[in-house]
Amino acid sequence: MTLCRVPFFILFIGVFSCNNASDDQQSGTTKYVKIEQVKGGQQVERLLFNGRIKEKSLTSLSFRVGGPLVSFTLKEGDRVRTGEMIAAIDDRDYLLNLQSAKAQYEQLKGEYKRYKELFLRKKVPENSFEKVESGYLTAETAFENTKNQLKDTKLRSPITGYIHEKFAENFQTVSAGQPIVSIIDLSVLEVLINVSESQLLKIKEAKESYVTVKNANVTRVPVKISSIGEKAKEDGLFEVKYVLQNDRDWEIYPGMSAEVMVHIKNENYLVNISSGAVFHENDRDYVWVYDTLAKSIRKREVEVKKIATGGRVEVVRGIEPGEMIVSAGVYYLFEEQRVIPIDQPSKTNVGGLL
Repeated sequence: MTLCRVPFFILFIGVFSCNNASDDQQSGTTKYVKIEQVKGGQQVERLLFNGRIKEKSLTSLSFRVGGPLVSFTLKEGDRVRTGEMIAAIDDRDYLLNLQSAKAQYEQLKGEYKRYKELFLRKKVPENSFEKVESGYLTAETAFENTKNQLKDTKLRSPITGYIHEKFAENFQTVSAGQPIVSIIDLSVLEVLINVSESQLLKIKEAKESYVTVKNANVTRVPVKISSIGEKAKEDGLFEVKYVLQNDRDWEIYPGMSAEVMVHIKNENYLVNISSGAVFHENDRDYVWVYDTLAKSIRKREVEVKKIATGGRVEVVRGIEPGEMIVSAGVYYLFEEQRVIPIDQPSKTNVGGLL
């Protein structure tokens, strides 16, 4: 057979090649390694400031009409809600005015209808109709005015807040426009903090800010900057004001202490990797990055920020989320070495025994 005539030196070369490949594999040229995918997010710096709650606005209220107060029993510090009656003026005279104006209006309204019908039939001259129409419109305006005046004998709160100061007492006669009471607006509050010059720029560029008022059991409520002091105060600090929408009826009052946490996102990405992935050479830190196409590894320098929990470290430079790195046995590898990732055992295959 032809097979028996194969030259000996060809068989020898084939056997030698097979033995050589076996020796390379045994010497560790190709390694089985544990691979992990880098995960992480944008690096966030958190700044914490102590502050205080302040009212955003103080509103003085007055009647549009005058007369003796007959219902003004609220005290300073009492809480009021939007639409709640604060005080009332004796409405006796306003009721009489309303009745008189209504009677006049009804009379002229009927006369106006009659004249209008006659005018359309050309039974009365135009100037006569215009006089009746003018009287009717004047009576209508007077009637509406007396209705508004009667309504204005009740002073209602336009906001939710609490009584700051009273300027009159019950049964006292007041005039239209005379301040009766001042109310602190609780629907919108301010949070004041003081920051240094070096922190001011970070505050302006902050992506998120939260306020916590412990004594009111309010935690991590989002707030926005409303204003920043144009110049530093005597202590060298700048005043920053945040707006706090008090729309959940929290028991937050001016003067309370507060904490403002400011989140500042840096351009760098902070990644969290296994500490076993990092190795040291010449006082520098490196990792092996796995090339999924070439099936090989390359050394890359990284900057380790700090040691995290659970055998992990935080890296701020050198690798990006999504890259693959060797996470164990890193001191026994070399540049551009071909490696084979070890399959991760399933959760039900504890220890990879199956």
